[in-house]
Amino acid sequence: MKDLKINVVEAESALTEKPMLATASERFLILNEIKSEYKDLPHPLRFSRYLSILLSRVSTPVEKYDLIAGRYVDRVLTEDEERAFAEYIKHPDYPGKEVILSSGHCSYSWETLVNEGLCGLRKRAEKTLAAAESEDKKIFLRAMLEVHRAIADYMLRYADAAEQKGLVAVANDLRKTASERPETFREALQLLWIVTLINCAYVTENPTLTVGRLDKILYPLYRADVEGGRLTREEAKALITDYYCKHNLIMGRGEHQVGDDQNSTTFKRILNFDAPQYLLLAGTDENGESAVSELTELFAECIVPSFKNPVVVVRYFEGMDKAHPRLWRTLTDKALKSSSLMFYNDNSMLKTYARIGIPEADSRKYEHFGCNWPSLGPDSVWIQGGPKAYKYEVLSEDEKKELVPFMRMNTEHGWPEDLIIVLRELAEITDREISIEDVYNGFFERMSDFIDRKLSQISRELRARQRKPSALLTFRDCFAECATDSGECISANAKYYYELQSFQMFATVADSFTVVDKLVFTDKRLTLSELLEAVECDFVGYENILALCRSVEKYGSDSALSNYHSKRLSERACELTIEKSRPYLEREHLFLVPCMQSDTWHLKNGETFGATPDGRRAHTPFSQNTRPSNGSCINGITGLFNSMLSLPADGLLSGALNLDINPADYKGEDGHALFSLLLGNYFDRGGLHAQVTAVGADTLIEAQRDPDAHRDIRVRVTGYSGVFVDICERLQNDIIERLK
Repeated sequence: MKDLKINVVEAESALTEKPMLATASERFLILNEIKSEYKDLPHPLRFSRYLSILLSRVSTPVEKYDLIAGRYVDRVLTEDEERAFAEYIKHPDYPGKEVILSSGHCSYSWETLVNEGLCGLRKRAEKTLAAAESEDKKIFLRAMLEVHRAIADYMLRYADAAEQKGLVAVANDLRKTASERPETFREALQLLWIVTLINCAYVTENPTLTVGRLDKILYPLYRADVEGGRLTREEAKALITDYYCKHNLIMGRGEHQVGDDQNSTTFKRILNFDAPQYLLLAGTDENGESAVSELTELFAECIVPSFKNPVVVVRYFEGMDKAHPRLWRTLTDKALKSSSLMFYNDNSMLKTYARIGIPEADSRKYEHFGCNWPSLGPDSVWIQGGPKAYKYEVLSEDEKKELVPFMRMNTEHGWPEDLIIVLRELAEITDREISIEDVYNGFFERMSDFIDRKLSQISRELRARQRKPSALLTFRDCFAECATDSGECISANAKYYYELQSFQMFATVADSFTVVDKLVFTDKRLTLSELLEAVECDFVGYENILALCRSVEKYGSDSALSNYHSKRLSERACELTIEKSRPYLEREHLFLVPCMQSDTWHLKNGETFGATPDGRRAHTPFSQNTRPSNGSCINGITGLFNSMLSLPADGLLSGALNLDINPADYKGEDGHALFSLLLGNYFDRGGLHAQVTAVGADTLIEAQRDPDAHRDIRVRVTGYSGVFVDICERLQNDIIERLK
């Protein structure tokens, strides 16, 4: 196996030492020069022209130690360039606004690309063009073919650059796949990377791209190469490792959800600066059998703990730890060292999709993207992720006012605020006795109304897009079978459409229900008015009530009452989401995804909201995702897992668990074995998800004091990981609190 130390060190250095203000200079300079051109062309042709010019002029950097080609240039801008850059991103013709539309937060038809090649996609588009009747479709397909040609020409230029560096094999791979179907493992991996690079480095701001189930897609070529004597196991590992390295070279520094342009590179400068790319491993095949292969093991073995990308998503299926013990041990050992590794439960995902009404053949294609969000693979579209209806130029001015692109929450601060509203209304009732049932009824009346409005809203959005489905072209369309075969944008012509319906800040709400039930209705220690008065005063002067609220055991402790409320709340929220989606699924192939995903909104919303009945003080973080509130897991990891098993195994498609553990508790052979056992048992019992940060709070506190000495620390944020010392202090402190 080739020594890849220099490749790995280079990638690690890019993550930790690249200047914070590094900018994709060539992309900016070229697009700035042509930003006002081709205005008279329809959008698809304007996009294809922009991309063709860009790919014909950007550099094709190669290093002698590259095993696969594909880099880009970033650097700190000069003072004059910096002034021009500031003007560029504010310019009305800034291409990122209207021309180079979003092509991320999704998956491409990677399997088709490997099986048919870039040439196969071109043939599909040419066939559709020959039969097209409408002028819109013809324009759409001609532009798509121009994009395909531009990519092929870019690959040929890259081949020349590789050959000049003496990389003859790399040059041959590029030339071959520019015009023919890949026939070897290394050819296919090279083609996959070039397409990924173009999207993530040159096209999409915050690409967040799913790169597919590569162990499954590439296994036939890998097996044929090994059996034919063209590839060894070690050579394959070297190629995979270099592929991993390339993902990290195109990133920037900092963090995108809480960071800003003072402490982060930002997506304006480097499109992929903090975006995750998701690579899926393991899982089951179309027949429900294990899809694990020797290639699965190689991809797992090649995970570099210090890397941020790709984020490896392991599709765990029941008994996988016992059926594939070596793989499971590799993955869990890596999880104790790497924060860019997560596990999802195949069984739970498939049960939930079945309950929603998705046929099994389609649900088995599920993937993950973004911050732990699920999709149904390359033929499905996240409503928020694609070009919005207003970009299709089909809306009246009244419709533009009516359409809101995304409805994240019912109220400004989410479901905790909804609960407070309900409690205030109930506290005003004097003509009858109230109970916890009234709290549930009021809360879910509000949620039910919100879901109705949300479904109606996204249905109108979809119908508006479909009035003119060939009006826009994205890079994704060029790698989507349904777009090449129909001549219509996938955002208006997908097999499935979905939007997220999150129960954000779940533990804060569940714990508040538990406290209200315990103190007001069961033990009658307080009236509802007394509790609310203390909450609205942030418990100042009501320290005894604060102590009472905090004394009630919370979600995460595995107490009977907290488990009851977390189960009841989560089951009803999932039931509402699924039931109300069903008519839309049957009529429009549109549905809401039931999930518990708050990303870092728990910080932003918590900062601007008052106290809550669970004992949380004003302007402090809410709970995050499915995770219990900080300090609630008083009975260790077993109590945590037992509490989380109260969530419905057939009701959630997303809900990240940041599993923060002290590495001292799982050190050595016995500790690693114990962790493997605990995690496998959790999933076999129905657990949905886990992503691990194994670092002590004391270590992170020390890293805050001396950042330069701790640049090697990686932590999980939400659907992505971060270099701890590059994360803003507010988020650092929240992560430290999680670990205490």
